[in-house]
Amino acid sequence: GHADGYFAQKRSTLGAALVLTAPGIPMLFMGQEFLEWGAWSDAFELDWSKAEHFAGVRALYRDLIHLRRDRSGITRGLCGASLHVHHVNDTDKVLAFHRWDRGGPRDDVVVVLNFANRAYDAYRLGLPRGGRWRVRFNGDWRGYSDVFTGQDSHDLTATAGGTADAMPFSGDVGLGPYAAVILSQDD
Repeated sequence: GHADGYFAQKRSTLGAALVLTAPGIPMLFMGQEFLEWGAWSDAFELDWSKAEHFAGVRALYRDLIHLRRDRSGITRGLCGASLHVHHVNDTDKVLAFHRWDRGGPRDDVVVVLNFANRAYDAYRLGLPRGGRWRVRFNGDWRGYSDVFTGQDSHDLTATAGGTADAMPFSGDVGLGPYAAVILSQDD
């Protein structure tokens, strides 16, 4: 296939979102952030011209690392050890998990991963707390790549009731194809 094509970009960045939001120490391979491909060899240098050509994909990695390290004080849960996988939809290939350190606003993080080539305007899932959840990362944003679809993913309000994922609250999130959305709360 084409290492810089739609499927390669979407699947590799979705994989990066999973690695950078899962517990443990994430590992990135050299050049991964600008779609370097081929067998690794210390006899060949990285093609650094790709770093500028894929500046949007590099920005995606930068944004994920920024969230992972809680540089803005809004995603502390990604630094914690706690994980609850609360949504597994094998049919539609959507997975969601809750990460937290101590819990609460600016700590609770919900990561939603769409492993299918299908977009959703309003995908219902359970959330650990009520109130406003802000989209901190949309892996389908066209600013990351011109080949991305730009599916909207807006902040949402989690309401009580319903039975979504056996969680106390639920809300609808927009999901792009082969994309991740990261949510957290301000207060």
